[in-house]
Amino acid sequence: MTRWDEILSLPVQNPSTLEFAACDLVWSKIKGHDSLDRLALIPFLRIDDFIRGESNNKDFPTSFYVKTTRKRKGSTKVSHKPKVDSTLNYIMYWCSFGPADYRKGGVVPKKKSAGRPSTKRGCTCHFIVKRVIAKPSVALIIYKQDKHVDKKGLPCHDPQDKHSEEFRQRVIPLLHVGISVETIMQRHKESVEIQGGPSNIDDHTTKRYVRTQERNIRQSSYELDDDDDVSLDLWVESNKNIVFFHEEFSDTGPFVLGIQTEWQLQQMIQFGNRRLVALDSRFGTNKLKYPIQSLVVFNYDNKAIPVAWIISPSFSKGDTHRWMRDLFNKVCIKDPTWKLAGFIVDDPLTDVLTIRFAHGFGSCLL
Repeated sequence: MTRWDEILSLPVQNPSTLEFAACDLVWSKIKGHDSLDRLALIPFLRIDDFIRGESNNKDFPTSFYVKTTRKRKGSTKVSHKPKVDSTLNYIMYWCSFGPADYRKGGVVPKKKSAGRPSTKRGCTCHFIVKRVIAKPSVALIIYKQDKHVDKKGLPCHDPQDKHSEEFRQRVIPLLHVGISVETIMQRHKESVEIQGGPSNIDDHTTKRYVRTQERNIRQSSYELDDDDDVSLDLWVESNKNIVFFHEEFSDTGPFVLGIQTEWQLQQMIQFGNRRLVALDSRFGTNKLKYPIQSLVVFNYDNKAIPVAWIISPSFSKGDTHRWMRDLFNKVCIKDPTWKLAGFIVDDPLTDVLTIRFAHGFGSCLL
């Protein structure tokens, strides 16, 4: 266990990734006022990188807001013996799902807290950032509670209640390819009815939320560089987690980009195993700058779900095999038992023989 007078001698950790989380740091333990706290030192300029990493927690996606902040006034002269409690800045960050609890029987504070009341579920996860006078370039992170639980110690949001994250994963890809807010909400309404009504759906699943995401995407810049080649490479580099295939422009052909989110992969495994998968080659040919081929599966109500997108300036016979093998291998790595019953194509120029021979998608092609 670390002593308070040893804190400033701990190593300053600076992960090489663009953003990082608690799991990327080595933590020391120290006795707090009423608990055993964890602490680590990082460069002060990388606090935002740490907060983004913590917010993108795979199991408990959230955001952190500033609950309390204090800034030193007056002299900042360093004393003969540096002290941890001599700080320039003190900031307390709290999970956006707390600390207020608007659930039935929860504790609602008299003073209104940040965020929408409907999202407050009593989460106690929070940490403190101190900027010490003795080392102003360093941030001391003290994690008071690193688990996303309520005061009873029970999970109060994802993964136990993960509808909001599943909805976000489903909505964002649809908005990116131009599906209207009205269409998304109509599909969502049908999904709600199947699940038993609005009472079973998370508060995030509102039309207002979808419109906000649509506006954010519309206002964001998709052209990262004047040169399309460079712009595409920059985008692929920053979105590696959803790119399953990428070939650049060459003398032999145009670029090809294959996109599949984690949610789409899950849908492909669930609804594509021993069932039909279809290739829609007509989507986006008029609305978007480049044509898109959409790979879709069908849920138990025979509603089409896009599970991958392939983007290229032009598609020609024989192009399909350039990305199909990588996608098929990706699915089989996740689920080795996965197999198709049949593959539907809507373009007579599609290289059906290549699909059948090289990728084992089954003997039935329609």
